[in-house]
Amino acid sequence: MTSHASQPQSRRMNGSCTAALLALALVAGCAGTRTVSEAGGVALHVVRAAALESNLLGDPPELRVAVYLPPGYRSPPAHRYPVIYLLHGWLGSIDSFGVSEGRPGFQGMQLAETMDAAIARGVIGGTIVVVPEARNRYFGSFYVNSPVTGNWEDAIVRELVPWVDARYRTAPRADARGIAGFSMGGFGAIVLAMRHPEVFAAAYALSPCCLALAGDLGPDNPGWARAGELKSPDDLKSNPTSAEESFPTFVTALAAALSPNPARPGLYVDLPFTPAGGELRPQEPAYSAWKSRMPSHAAGGYRDNLRRLRGIAFDVGELDEFAQIPAGARLLSQELERHGIAHEFEMYAGGTHTSMIRERVETRMLPFFARSLRGAGPGAAGGAGR
Repeated sequence: MTSHASQPQSRRMNGSCTAALLALALVAGCAGTRTVSEAGGVALHVVRAAALESNLLGDPPELRVAVYLPPGYRSPPAHRYPVIYLLHGWLGSIDSFGVSEGRPGFQGMQLAETMDAAIARGVIGGTIVVVPEARNRYFGSFYVNSPVTGNWEDAIVRELVPWVDARYRTAPRADARGIAGFSMGGFGAIVLAMRHPEVFAAAYALSPCCLALAGDLGPDNPGWARAGELKSPDDLKSNPTSAEESFPTFVTALAAALSPNPARPGLYVDLPFTPAGGELRPQEPAYSAWKSRMPSHAAGGYRDNLRRLRGIAFDVGELDEFAQIPAGARLLSQELERHGIAHEFEMYAGGTHTSMIRERVETRMLPFFARSLRGAGPGAAGGAGR
């Protein structure tokens, strides 16, 4: 993995900003007004990933990557810092977390402002945060390997993590490295931690999608039939105005990750359900492929890996518009309990899919990593060791 460009960003903070809720992601933006210290800040990179070459969508094998550096990072130089990898949702981008100057994310969130404040309050110690871009021609990669979308798991685990460790003063060990994400990113965080405890020691998922074939991902959703009618990328909706309208495009993108079919021209996917006799029925091998890669169905096979983690947590709003989100989270919690795997699960009052994400980052996610990652405790300025 090589960096093509790097641009340090000054920090800015806006007034209030209303986020747009579209399907399983948010993209928000309004003007910033306040510049703060360059002691840390956010650097933006464009990074080439060999694992993404030759994807069938023709997407460039490059990642936009934002790296937050805490105040004091530049001195003293002996300190090494824990790292949180933060993954965005479908239809979203790194700007969902407010990494770019003048483009705030969830509820006006600016990553640098949020992290600076949390460190100053003693919520978490000095910590680096890395936000990779995973938006593609299908509006999201789901962070797994696929011949259609590219080998995103390998790009993150085998290329991006070593690249960050080589370029920045990280503590390059699993116990000082965590992964988190929203919606599609929450799915990615759980899957990557579940499969790679040697890389990530803890995972936090905010409103994670795609944990089970349940809720509106079950066979009762008529949207599956509409998804089966799509023929090419030109049929996909880049700006859906409702959950119903987004569904065919969303499950096509998910199928490109979970049940890709390079031999099927057009969209290169197989769907897990197909109309038959006036109803939807499981379609193999796609149905089994989805279940084998969805955490609530697959957790038992990864129980030894999950037990190695220093922490795993996920939360959903009680008013989430997408029935698969709370249904899948409950099923995952039950499966983890069945295998005796310690975890934290909360369904919180008043929250929709996106409406309280900034608050959850500040009050739940960051304290979780302060407890779970070596060197990330309150008052830590680095020094997580080598």
